[in-house]
Amino acid sequence: MNDIDLFVPGEHFSSVVQAGQEFVSKAAAHRQEEGWDLTYVQFKYEGIKVEVGNANGPRIFDLGSQTWIPLNIDFSRYKTMHLLGLDLPLMLKEDLVRYKSALSRPVDIEDIRAIGESA
Repeated sequence: MNDIDLFVPGEHFSSVVQAGQEFVSKAAAHRQEEGWDLTYVQFKYEGIKVEVGNANGPRIFDLGSQTWIPLNIDFSRYKTMHLLGLDLPLMLKEDLVRYKSALSRPVDIEDIRAIGESA
């Protein structure tokens, strides 16, 4: 695992940034990098990078078509996982594989393989 990636609805993004202010390692900003075009903040907590993206308008670079495509985060599609005493909503595997397949960076291909092996 390289990091933890989260998305929050746009209306909650600034409150998440404020809540984690003491752990910010990359300030909240709009960035276009490594196949991503979105607004996000990066926290570092106990040595782990946690990146939180604003779900309003993110795009990813589709390697196959060589174009930027919208990444529509559907918060109604999730699986609940119980971890550390919390019920956490996780993106469905098929949704995660779909966007990682479009990105097709080496790290995404590795993730897709690991997801397939865990199924």
